[in-house]
Amino acid sequence: MTIKYFTRNLISLLGIIVFSSCLNTNDSVIELSSDAQIYGITLSAAYDSTQTLAKTQFSIDQLFSQIYNRDSLDYGFEPKNAFLTLELRYAAAVKIYLQNQDSTYFWNNTDSVDISRLKHIEVIAQDGVTTKKYDFKLNIHRQNPHLLVWSKLTDNYLPFPIDAQKTVAFNDQFYTYYKSGPSIKGVASSDGITGTSLDISGLPLTVQFPSILSTSTGIYALDNSNNVYKTTDGFTWMSLPEIYKVKSIYGTLPSVSTDSILITLDDGGVFKFAKTHDFTSFHVMNAIPTDFPITQFSATAIKDPTIFWKKYMVLSGGKNADNSLNSKIWIIQEKDNEISTSWKTAPMPIQGSTLFPYDQNIYMLTTSTESKNVLYISEKGNGIAWNLADSLQALPSSFPYRINASIIVDAKNYIRIFGGTSEKQTELTDVWRGRLNRLAVR
Repeated sequence: MTIKYFTRNLISLLGIIVFSSCLNTNDSVIELSSDAQIYGITLSAAYDSTQTLAKTQFSIDQLFSQIYNRDSLDYGFEPKNAFLTLELRYAAAVKIYLQNQDSTYFWNNTDSVDISRLKHIEVIAQDGVTTKKYDFKLNIHRQNPHLLVWSKLTDNYLPFPIDAQKTVAFNDQFYTYYKSGPSIKGVASSDGITGTSLDISGLPLTVQFPSILSTSTGIYALDNSNNVYKTTDGFTWMSLPEIYKVKSIYGTLPSVSTDSILITLDDGGVFKFAKTHDFTSFHVMNAIPTDFPITQFSATAIKDPTIFWKKYMVLSGGKNADNSLNSKIWIIQEKDNEISTSWKTAPMPIQGSTLFPYDQNIYMLTTSTESKNVLYISEKGNGIAWNLADSLQALPSSFPYRINASIIVDAKNYIRIFGGTSEKQTELTDVWRGRLNRLAVR
C-alpha cells in the first residue's frame, strides 16, 4: 500500500511535467516546489494513557537536519508503534528509516511508525529531485530522575584530633573551622575533598561552632560571652564592638525589601529579635517567644522570587533560654515590622538535626529510633508537613550515624555533608555528596 501511495505521487508529477512540456512556449510553465522541510511533528499512541507522547514538544534543527525532544521523557517509558503527524508544505513523499533491524519504506501518512527503531525521516520534495533527511532521536531518561545518588568523597577531610567543627561556603570555597586541643584551626577547599590548612587568628577557643554563619560579605561567629567576630578573608578574625549582647545568630532572613541577618539580642534583660547587616547597627524588634530556641538549633531560609509572600525561615532543634530542649519546628517571617513566629510539634527527633533547602523543598537530616540517620522532606518548602524520604532518596546503608552535620548545596545541585558528631560523641572527618539524577548539570 505504501509503495502504491508513492507511485501515485510520482505518476502525478511526471504527468504534470509531460503536460507542461507539450504546451507551447507562450503558455505559463508550472514550477514544482523544491521545499523538502518538515515544519512540525507530533506523536501519539493508544497505549500511552498519560498522553506523554502527545504532550512532548519536538525541536527541529533545520541547519543540522535533526529532530529531537529537549525534555527527556520519564525513566522507564517504553516507546512502541506511534501515530506520526508531520507538517509539510509541498512534499511528494516521505521515507522512513528504521534501525535494529535496518529497514526502509515509504510512509503512507496513516500507518503507525515504530518510534523505538526510528532513525531517519526523509522528505522528497514536489520536484521529485530535492530531498532532506532528518536524524530522529527520542530522548528518555536512562536513569531514574527521582533517585538521589550518594557517594563518599573522603574519610579524612580533617586531621585528628577534633573536638568541634563547622563548615560554611564563602567566596566559592568551603571553609571548615575546628577545635583541636588548645587551638582553633581551619581548612579551605574548592572541591570538599582536599583542603589547604589555614592559619587562623583572632577566633577564640570559646567560639560557639554552631553559630558560625557565612554571608555574601563575611563570616560571623559568637563566643560563649556573646561577643561577635567577623572575617572577610576566611582566616583573620576580628572582634566587633559590643553594642548589644548577641545571644543567637539565626541566618539571613528573606525580606520583600532587603534581606538581613536575624539575631536575638539582650535588650535590658529582655531577649528580642533584631535585624542587622553587619553587627554595627541593629533594628531591634519584638520579644522572642519564651520557648524559642537560642542555641544549638538548625535554621534555613526559604525565598521564592516568584511568590511574593514566600520569604521566611524554618528552624528545628536547639535549646531555649531556660536550657530546655526545643521540640518544635518553627516558621519565622517578617510581618508589619515584627517577627512573626508559628510552630508545630515535630513529628520526628530534631535534636542535632540539620535543615537545608533542596529542589524547592526543605530537607532535614535527622536521627531515627534505630540509631541511624534519615531524611525528612517538607515539599514546596512549607515547613509544616513533613514526610520520611522514600527509598529513592534514602541515605545509603553505609552512611554513618551523626548529628550536627554541616550541609551545603552547591551550584551544581550537589548536597555536601561535612562531618558531624558520631554516636560515640567523636567528631567525624568524612564528606559525602548526593544529587538527584534529574538535577544533574550537563
